[in-house]
Amino acid sequence: MCHMESIIAYFDSSHDLPEEILMAAGKHPFKILGDIHTPSDPADKYLFETFCPAARSILTEALRSSKNWNGITVAHGCDATHRQFDIWKRHVKTPFIYFVNNPLSRTSKSSRKFYKIELEAFIQALEQHYNVEISKENLQHAIQTSNQVKLILQKLGKLREIQDIPNREYFEVCKMAVQENKLSLIPKLHQKFSEWQRYPEFPSDFSKILLTGSDVTYPEFMVLLDKAKLRVVRDDLSIGERYYAALIPDMEDPLDALIEYQYLIPRPSTKHPADSRLEYLVEAYKSSHLEGILSQNLKFCEPYAYDSVWLSDTFKTKNIPAIHLERDYIAEDQQMFTRLEAFKELLDSQRRA
Repeated sequence: MCHMESIIAYFDSSHDLPEEILMAAGKHPFKILGDIHTPSDPADKYLFETFCPAARSILTEALRSSKNWNGITVAHGCDATHRQFDIWKRHVKTPFIYFVNNPLSRTSKSSRKFYKIELEAFIQALEQHYNVEISKENLQHAIQTSNQVKLILQKLGKLREIQDIPNREYFEVCKMAVQENKLSLIPKLHQKFSEWQRYPEFPSDFSKILLTGSDVTYPEFMVLLDKAKLRVVRDDLSIGERYYAALIPDMEDPLDALIEYQYLIPRPSTKHPADSRLEYLVEAYKSSHLEGILSQNLKFCEPYAYDSVWLSDTFKTKNIPAIHLERDYIAEDQQMFTRLEAFKELLDSQRRA
């Protein structure tokens, strides 16, 4: 772990924060994920119990750990990240806190213009507070480093289709990518790739699935999928493929490149329009020859709950075996396991047909 003076923690719900700007400022971006094993009592003083439990856990971590960080950035993803910022400003003790306002629409020229103005203001705030210069060269170097990480993650992600890569191991690698220092992470990922190449072949009794919906922020859910013999071979999560599906393009203006990257990655339900998200899921399902799609949303995660009916109906019309589940923010969930087992039985029956 880096020294606290170099860490800027961030809270976003769908890979909305351009880490490379923090890296160009000489900082170590660290994504706050919360802790499912820690009661959210501190955050419950400020947020209703019907508020997103992951967001409450993330606020709890910030209240507890902000003294270990040199600052915090919040990026607008879902309404939880947006409306919470006023609470963070008032109650989380940190020398620097900043809100990056991402556009909800990612199709218009005006949204790109708006986003660039926001990023320029973000850079100016970092430069003034930390007395640093975020030069074009520093940004380009940060982009190159970030792309190195994404390239290795792409190779690791592809191995899921042919090797016996436990869901939890994949999750832990993706978690490292959003929390560890990128330069020290690169050799670790290369080592992990060498290890995974030597793993046994994909187990024949497991079903290959695509996982979509709310971000998974704790490994126990991934373990539960393995227990049900469901192997996540593709996904569109920000602690997953959304983070590395596309590289940041090579452009003259590095800010333009970071903006373009946001238009290239798989779109979450919090951005409009939603059609490209559906197209990505269907293409991933077909190209990787999967057996089914598991859609899920965390309880009170309204954007993905809202999308779920439309997605499920569309999958049905395309004859894609799919299920949508709502999960609680708990480590052990026997009821969820029972439903996952039922989905596995459905996939097995289709395989035998």
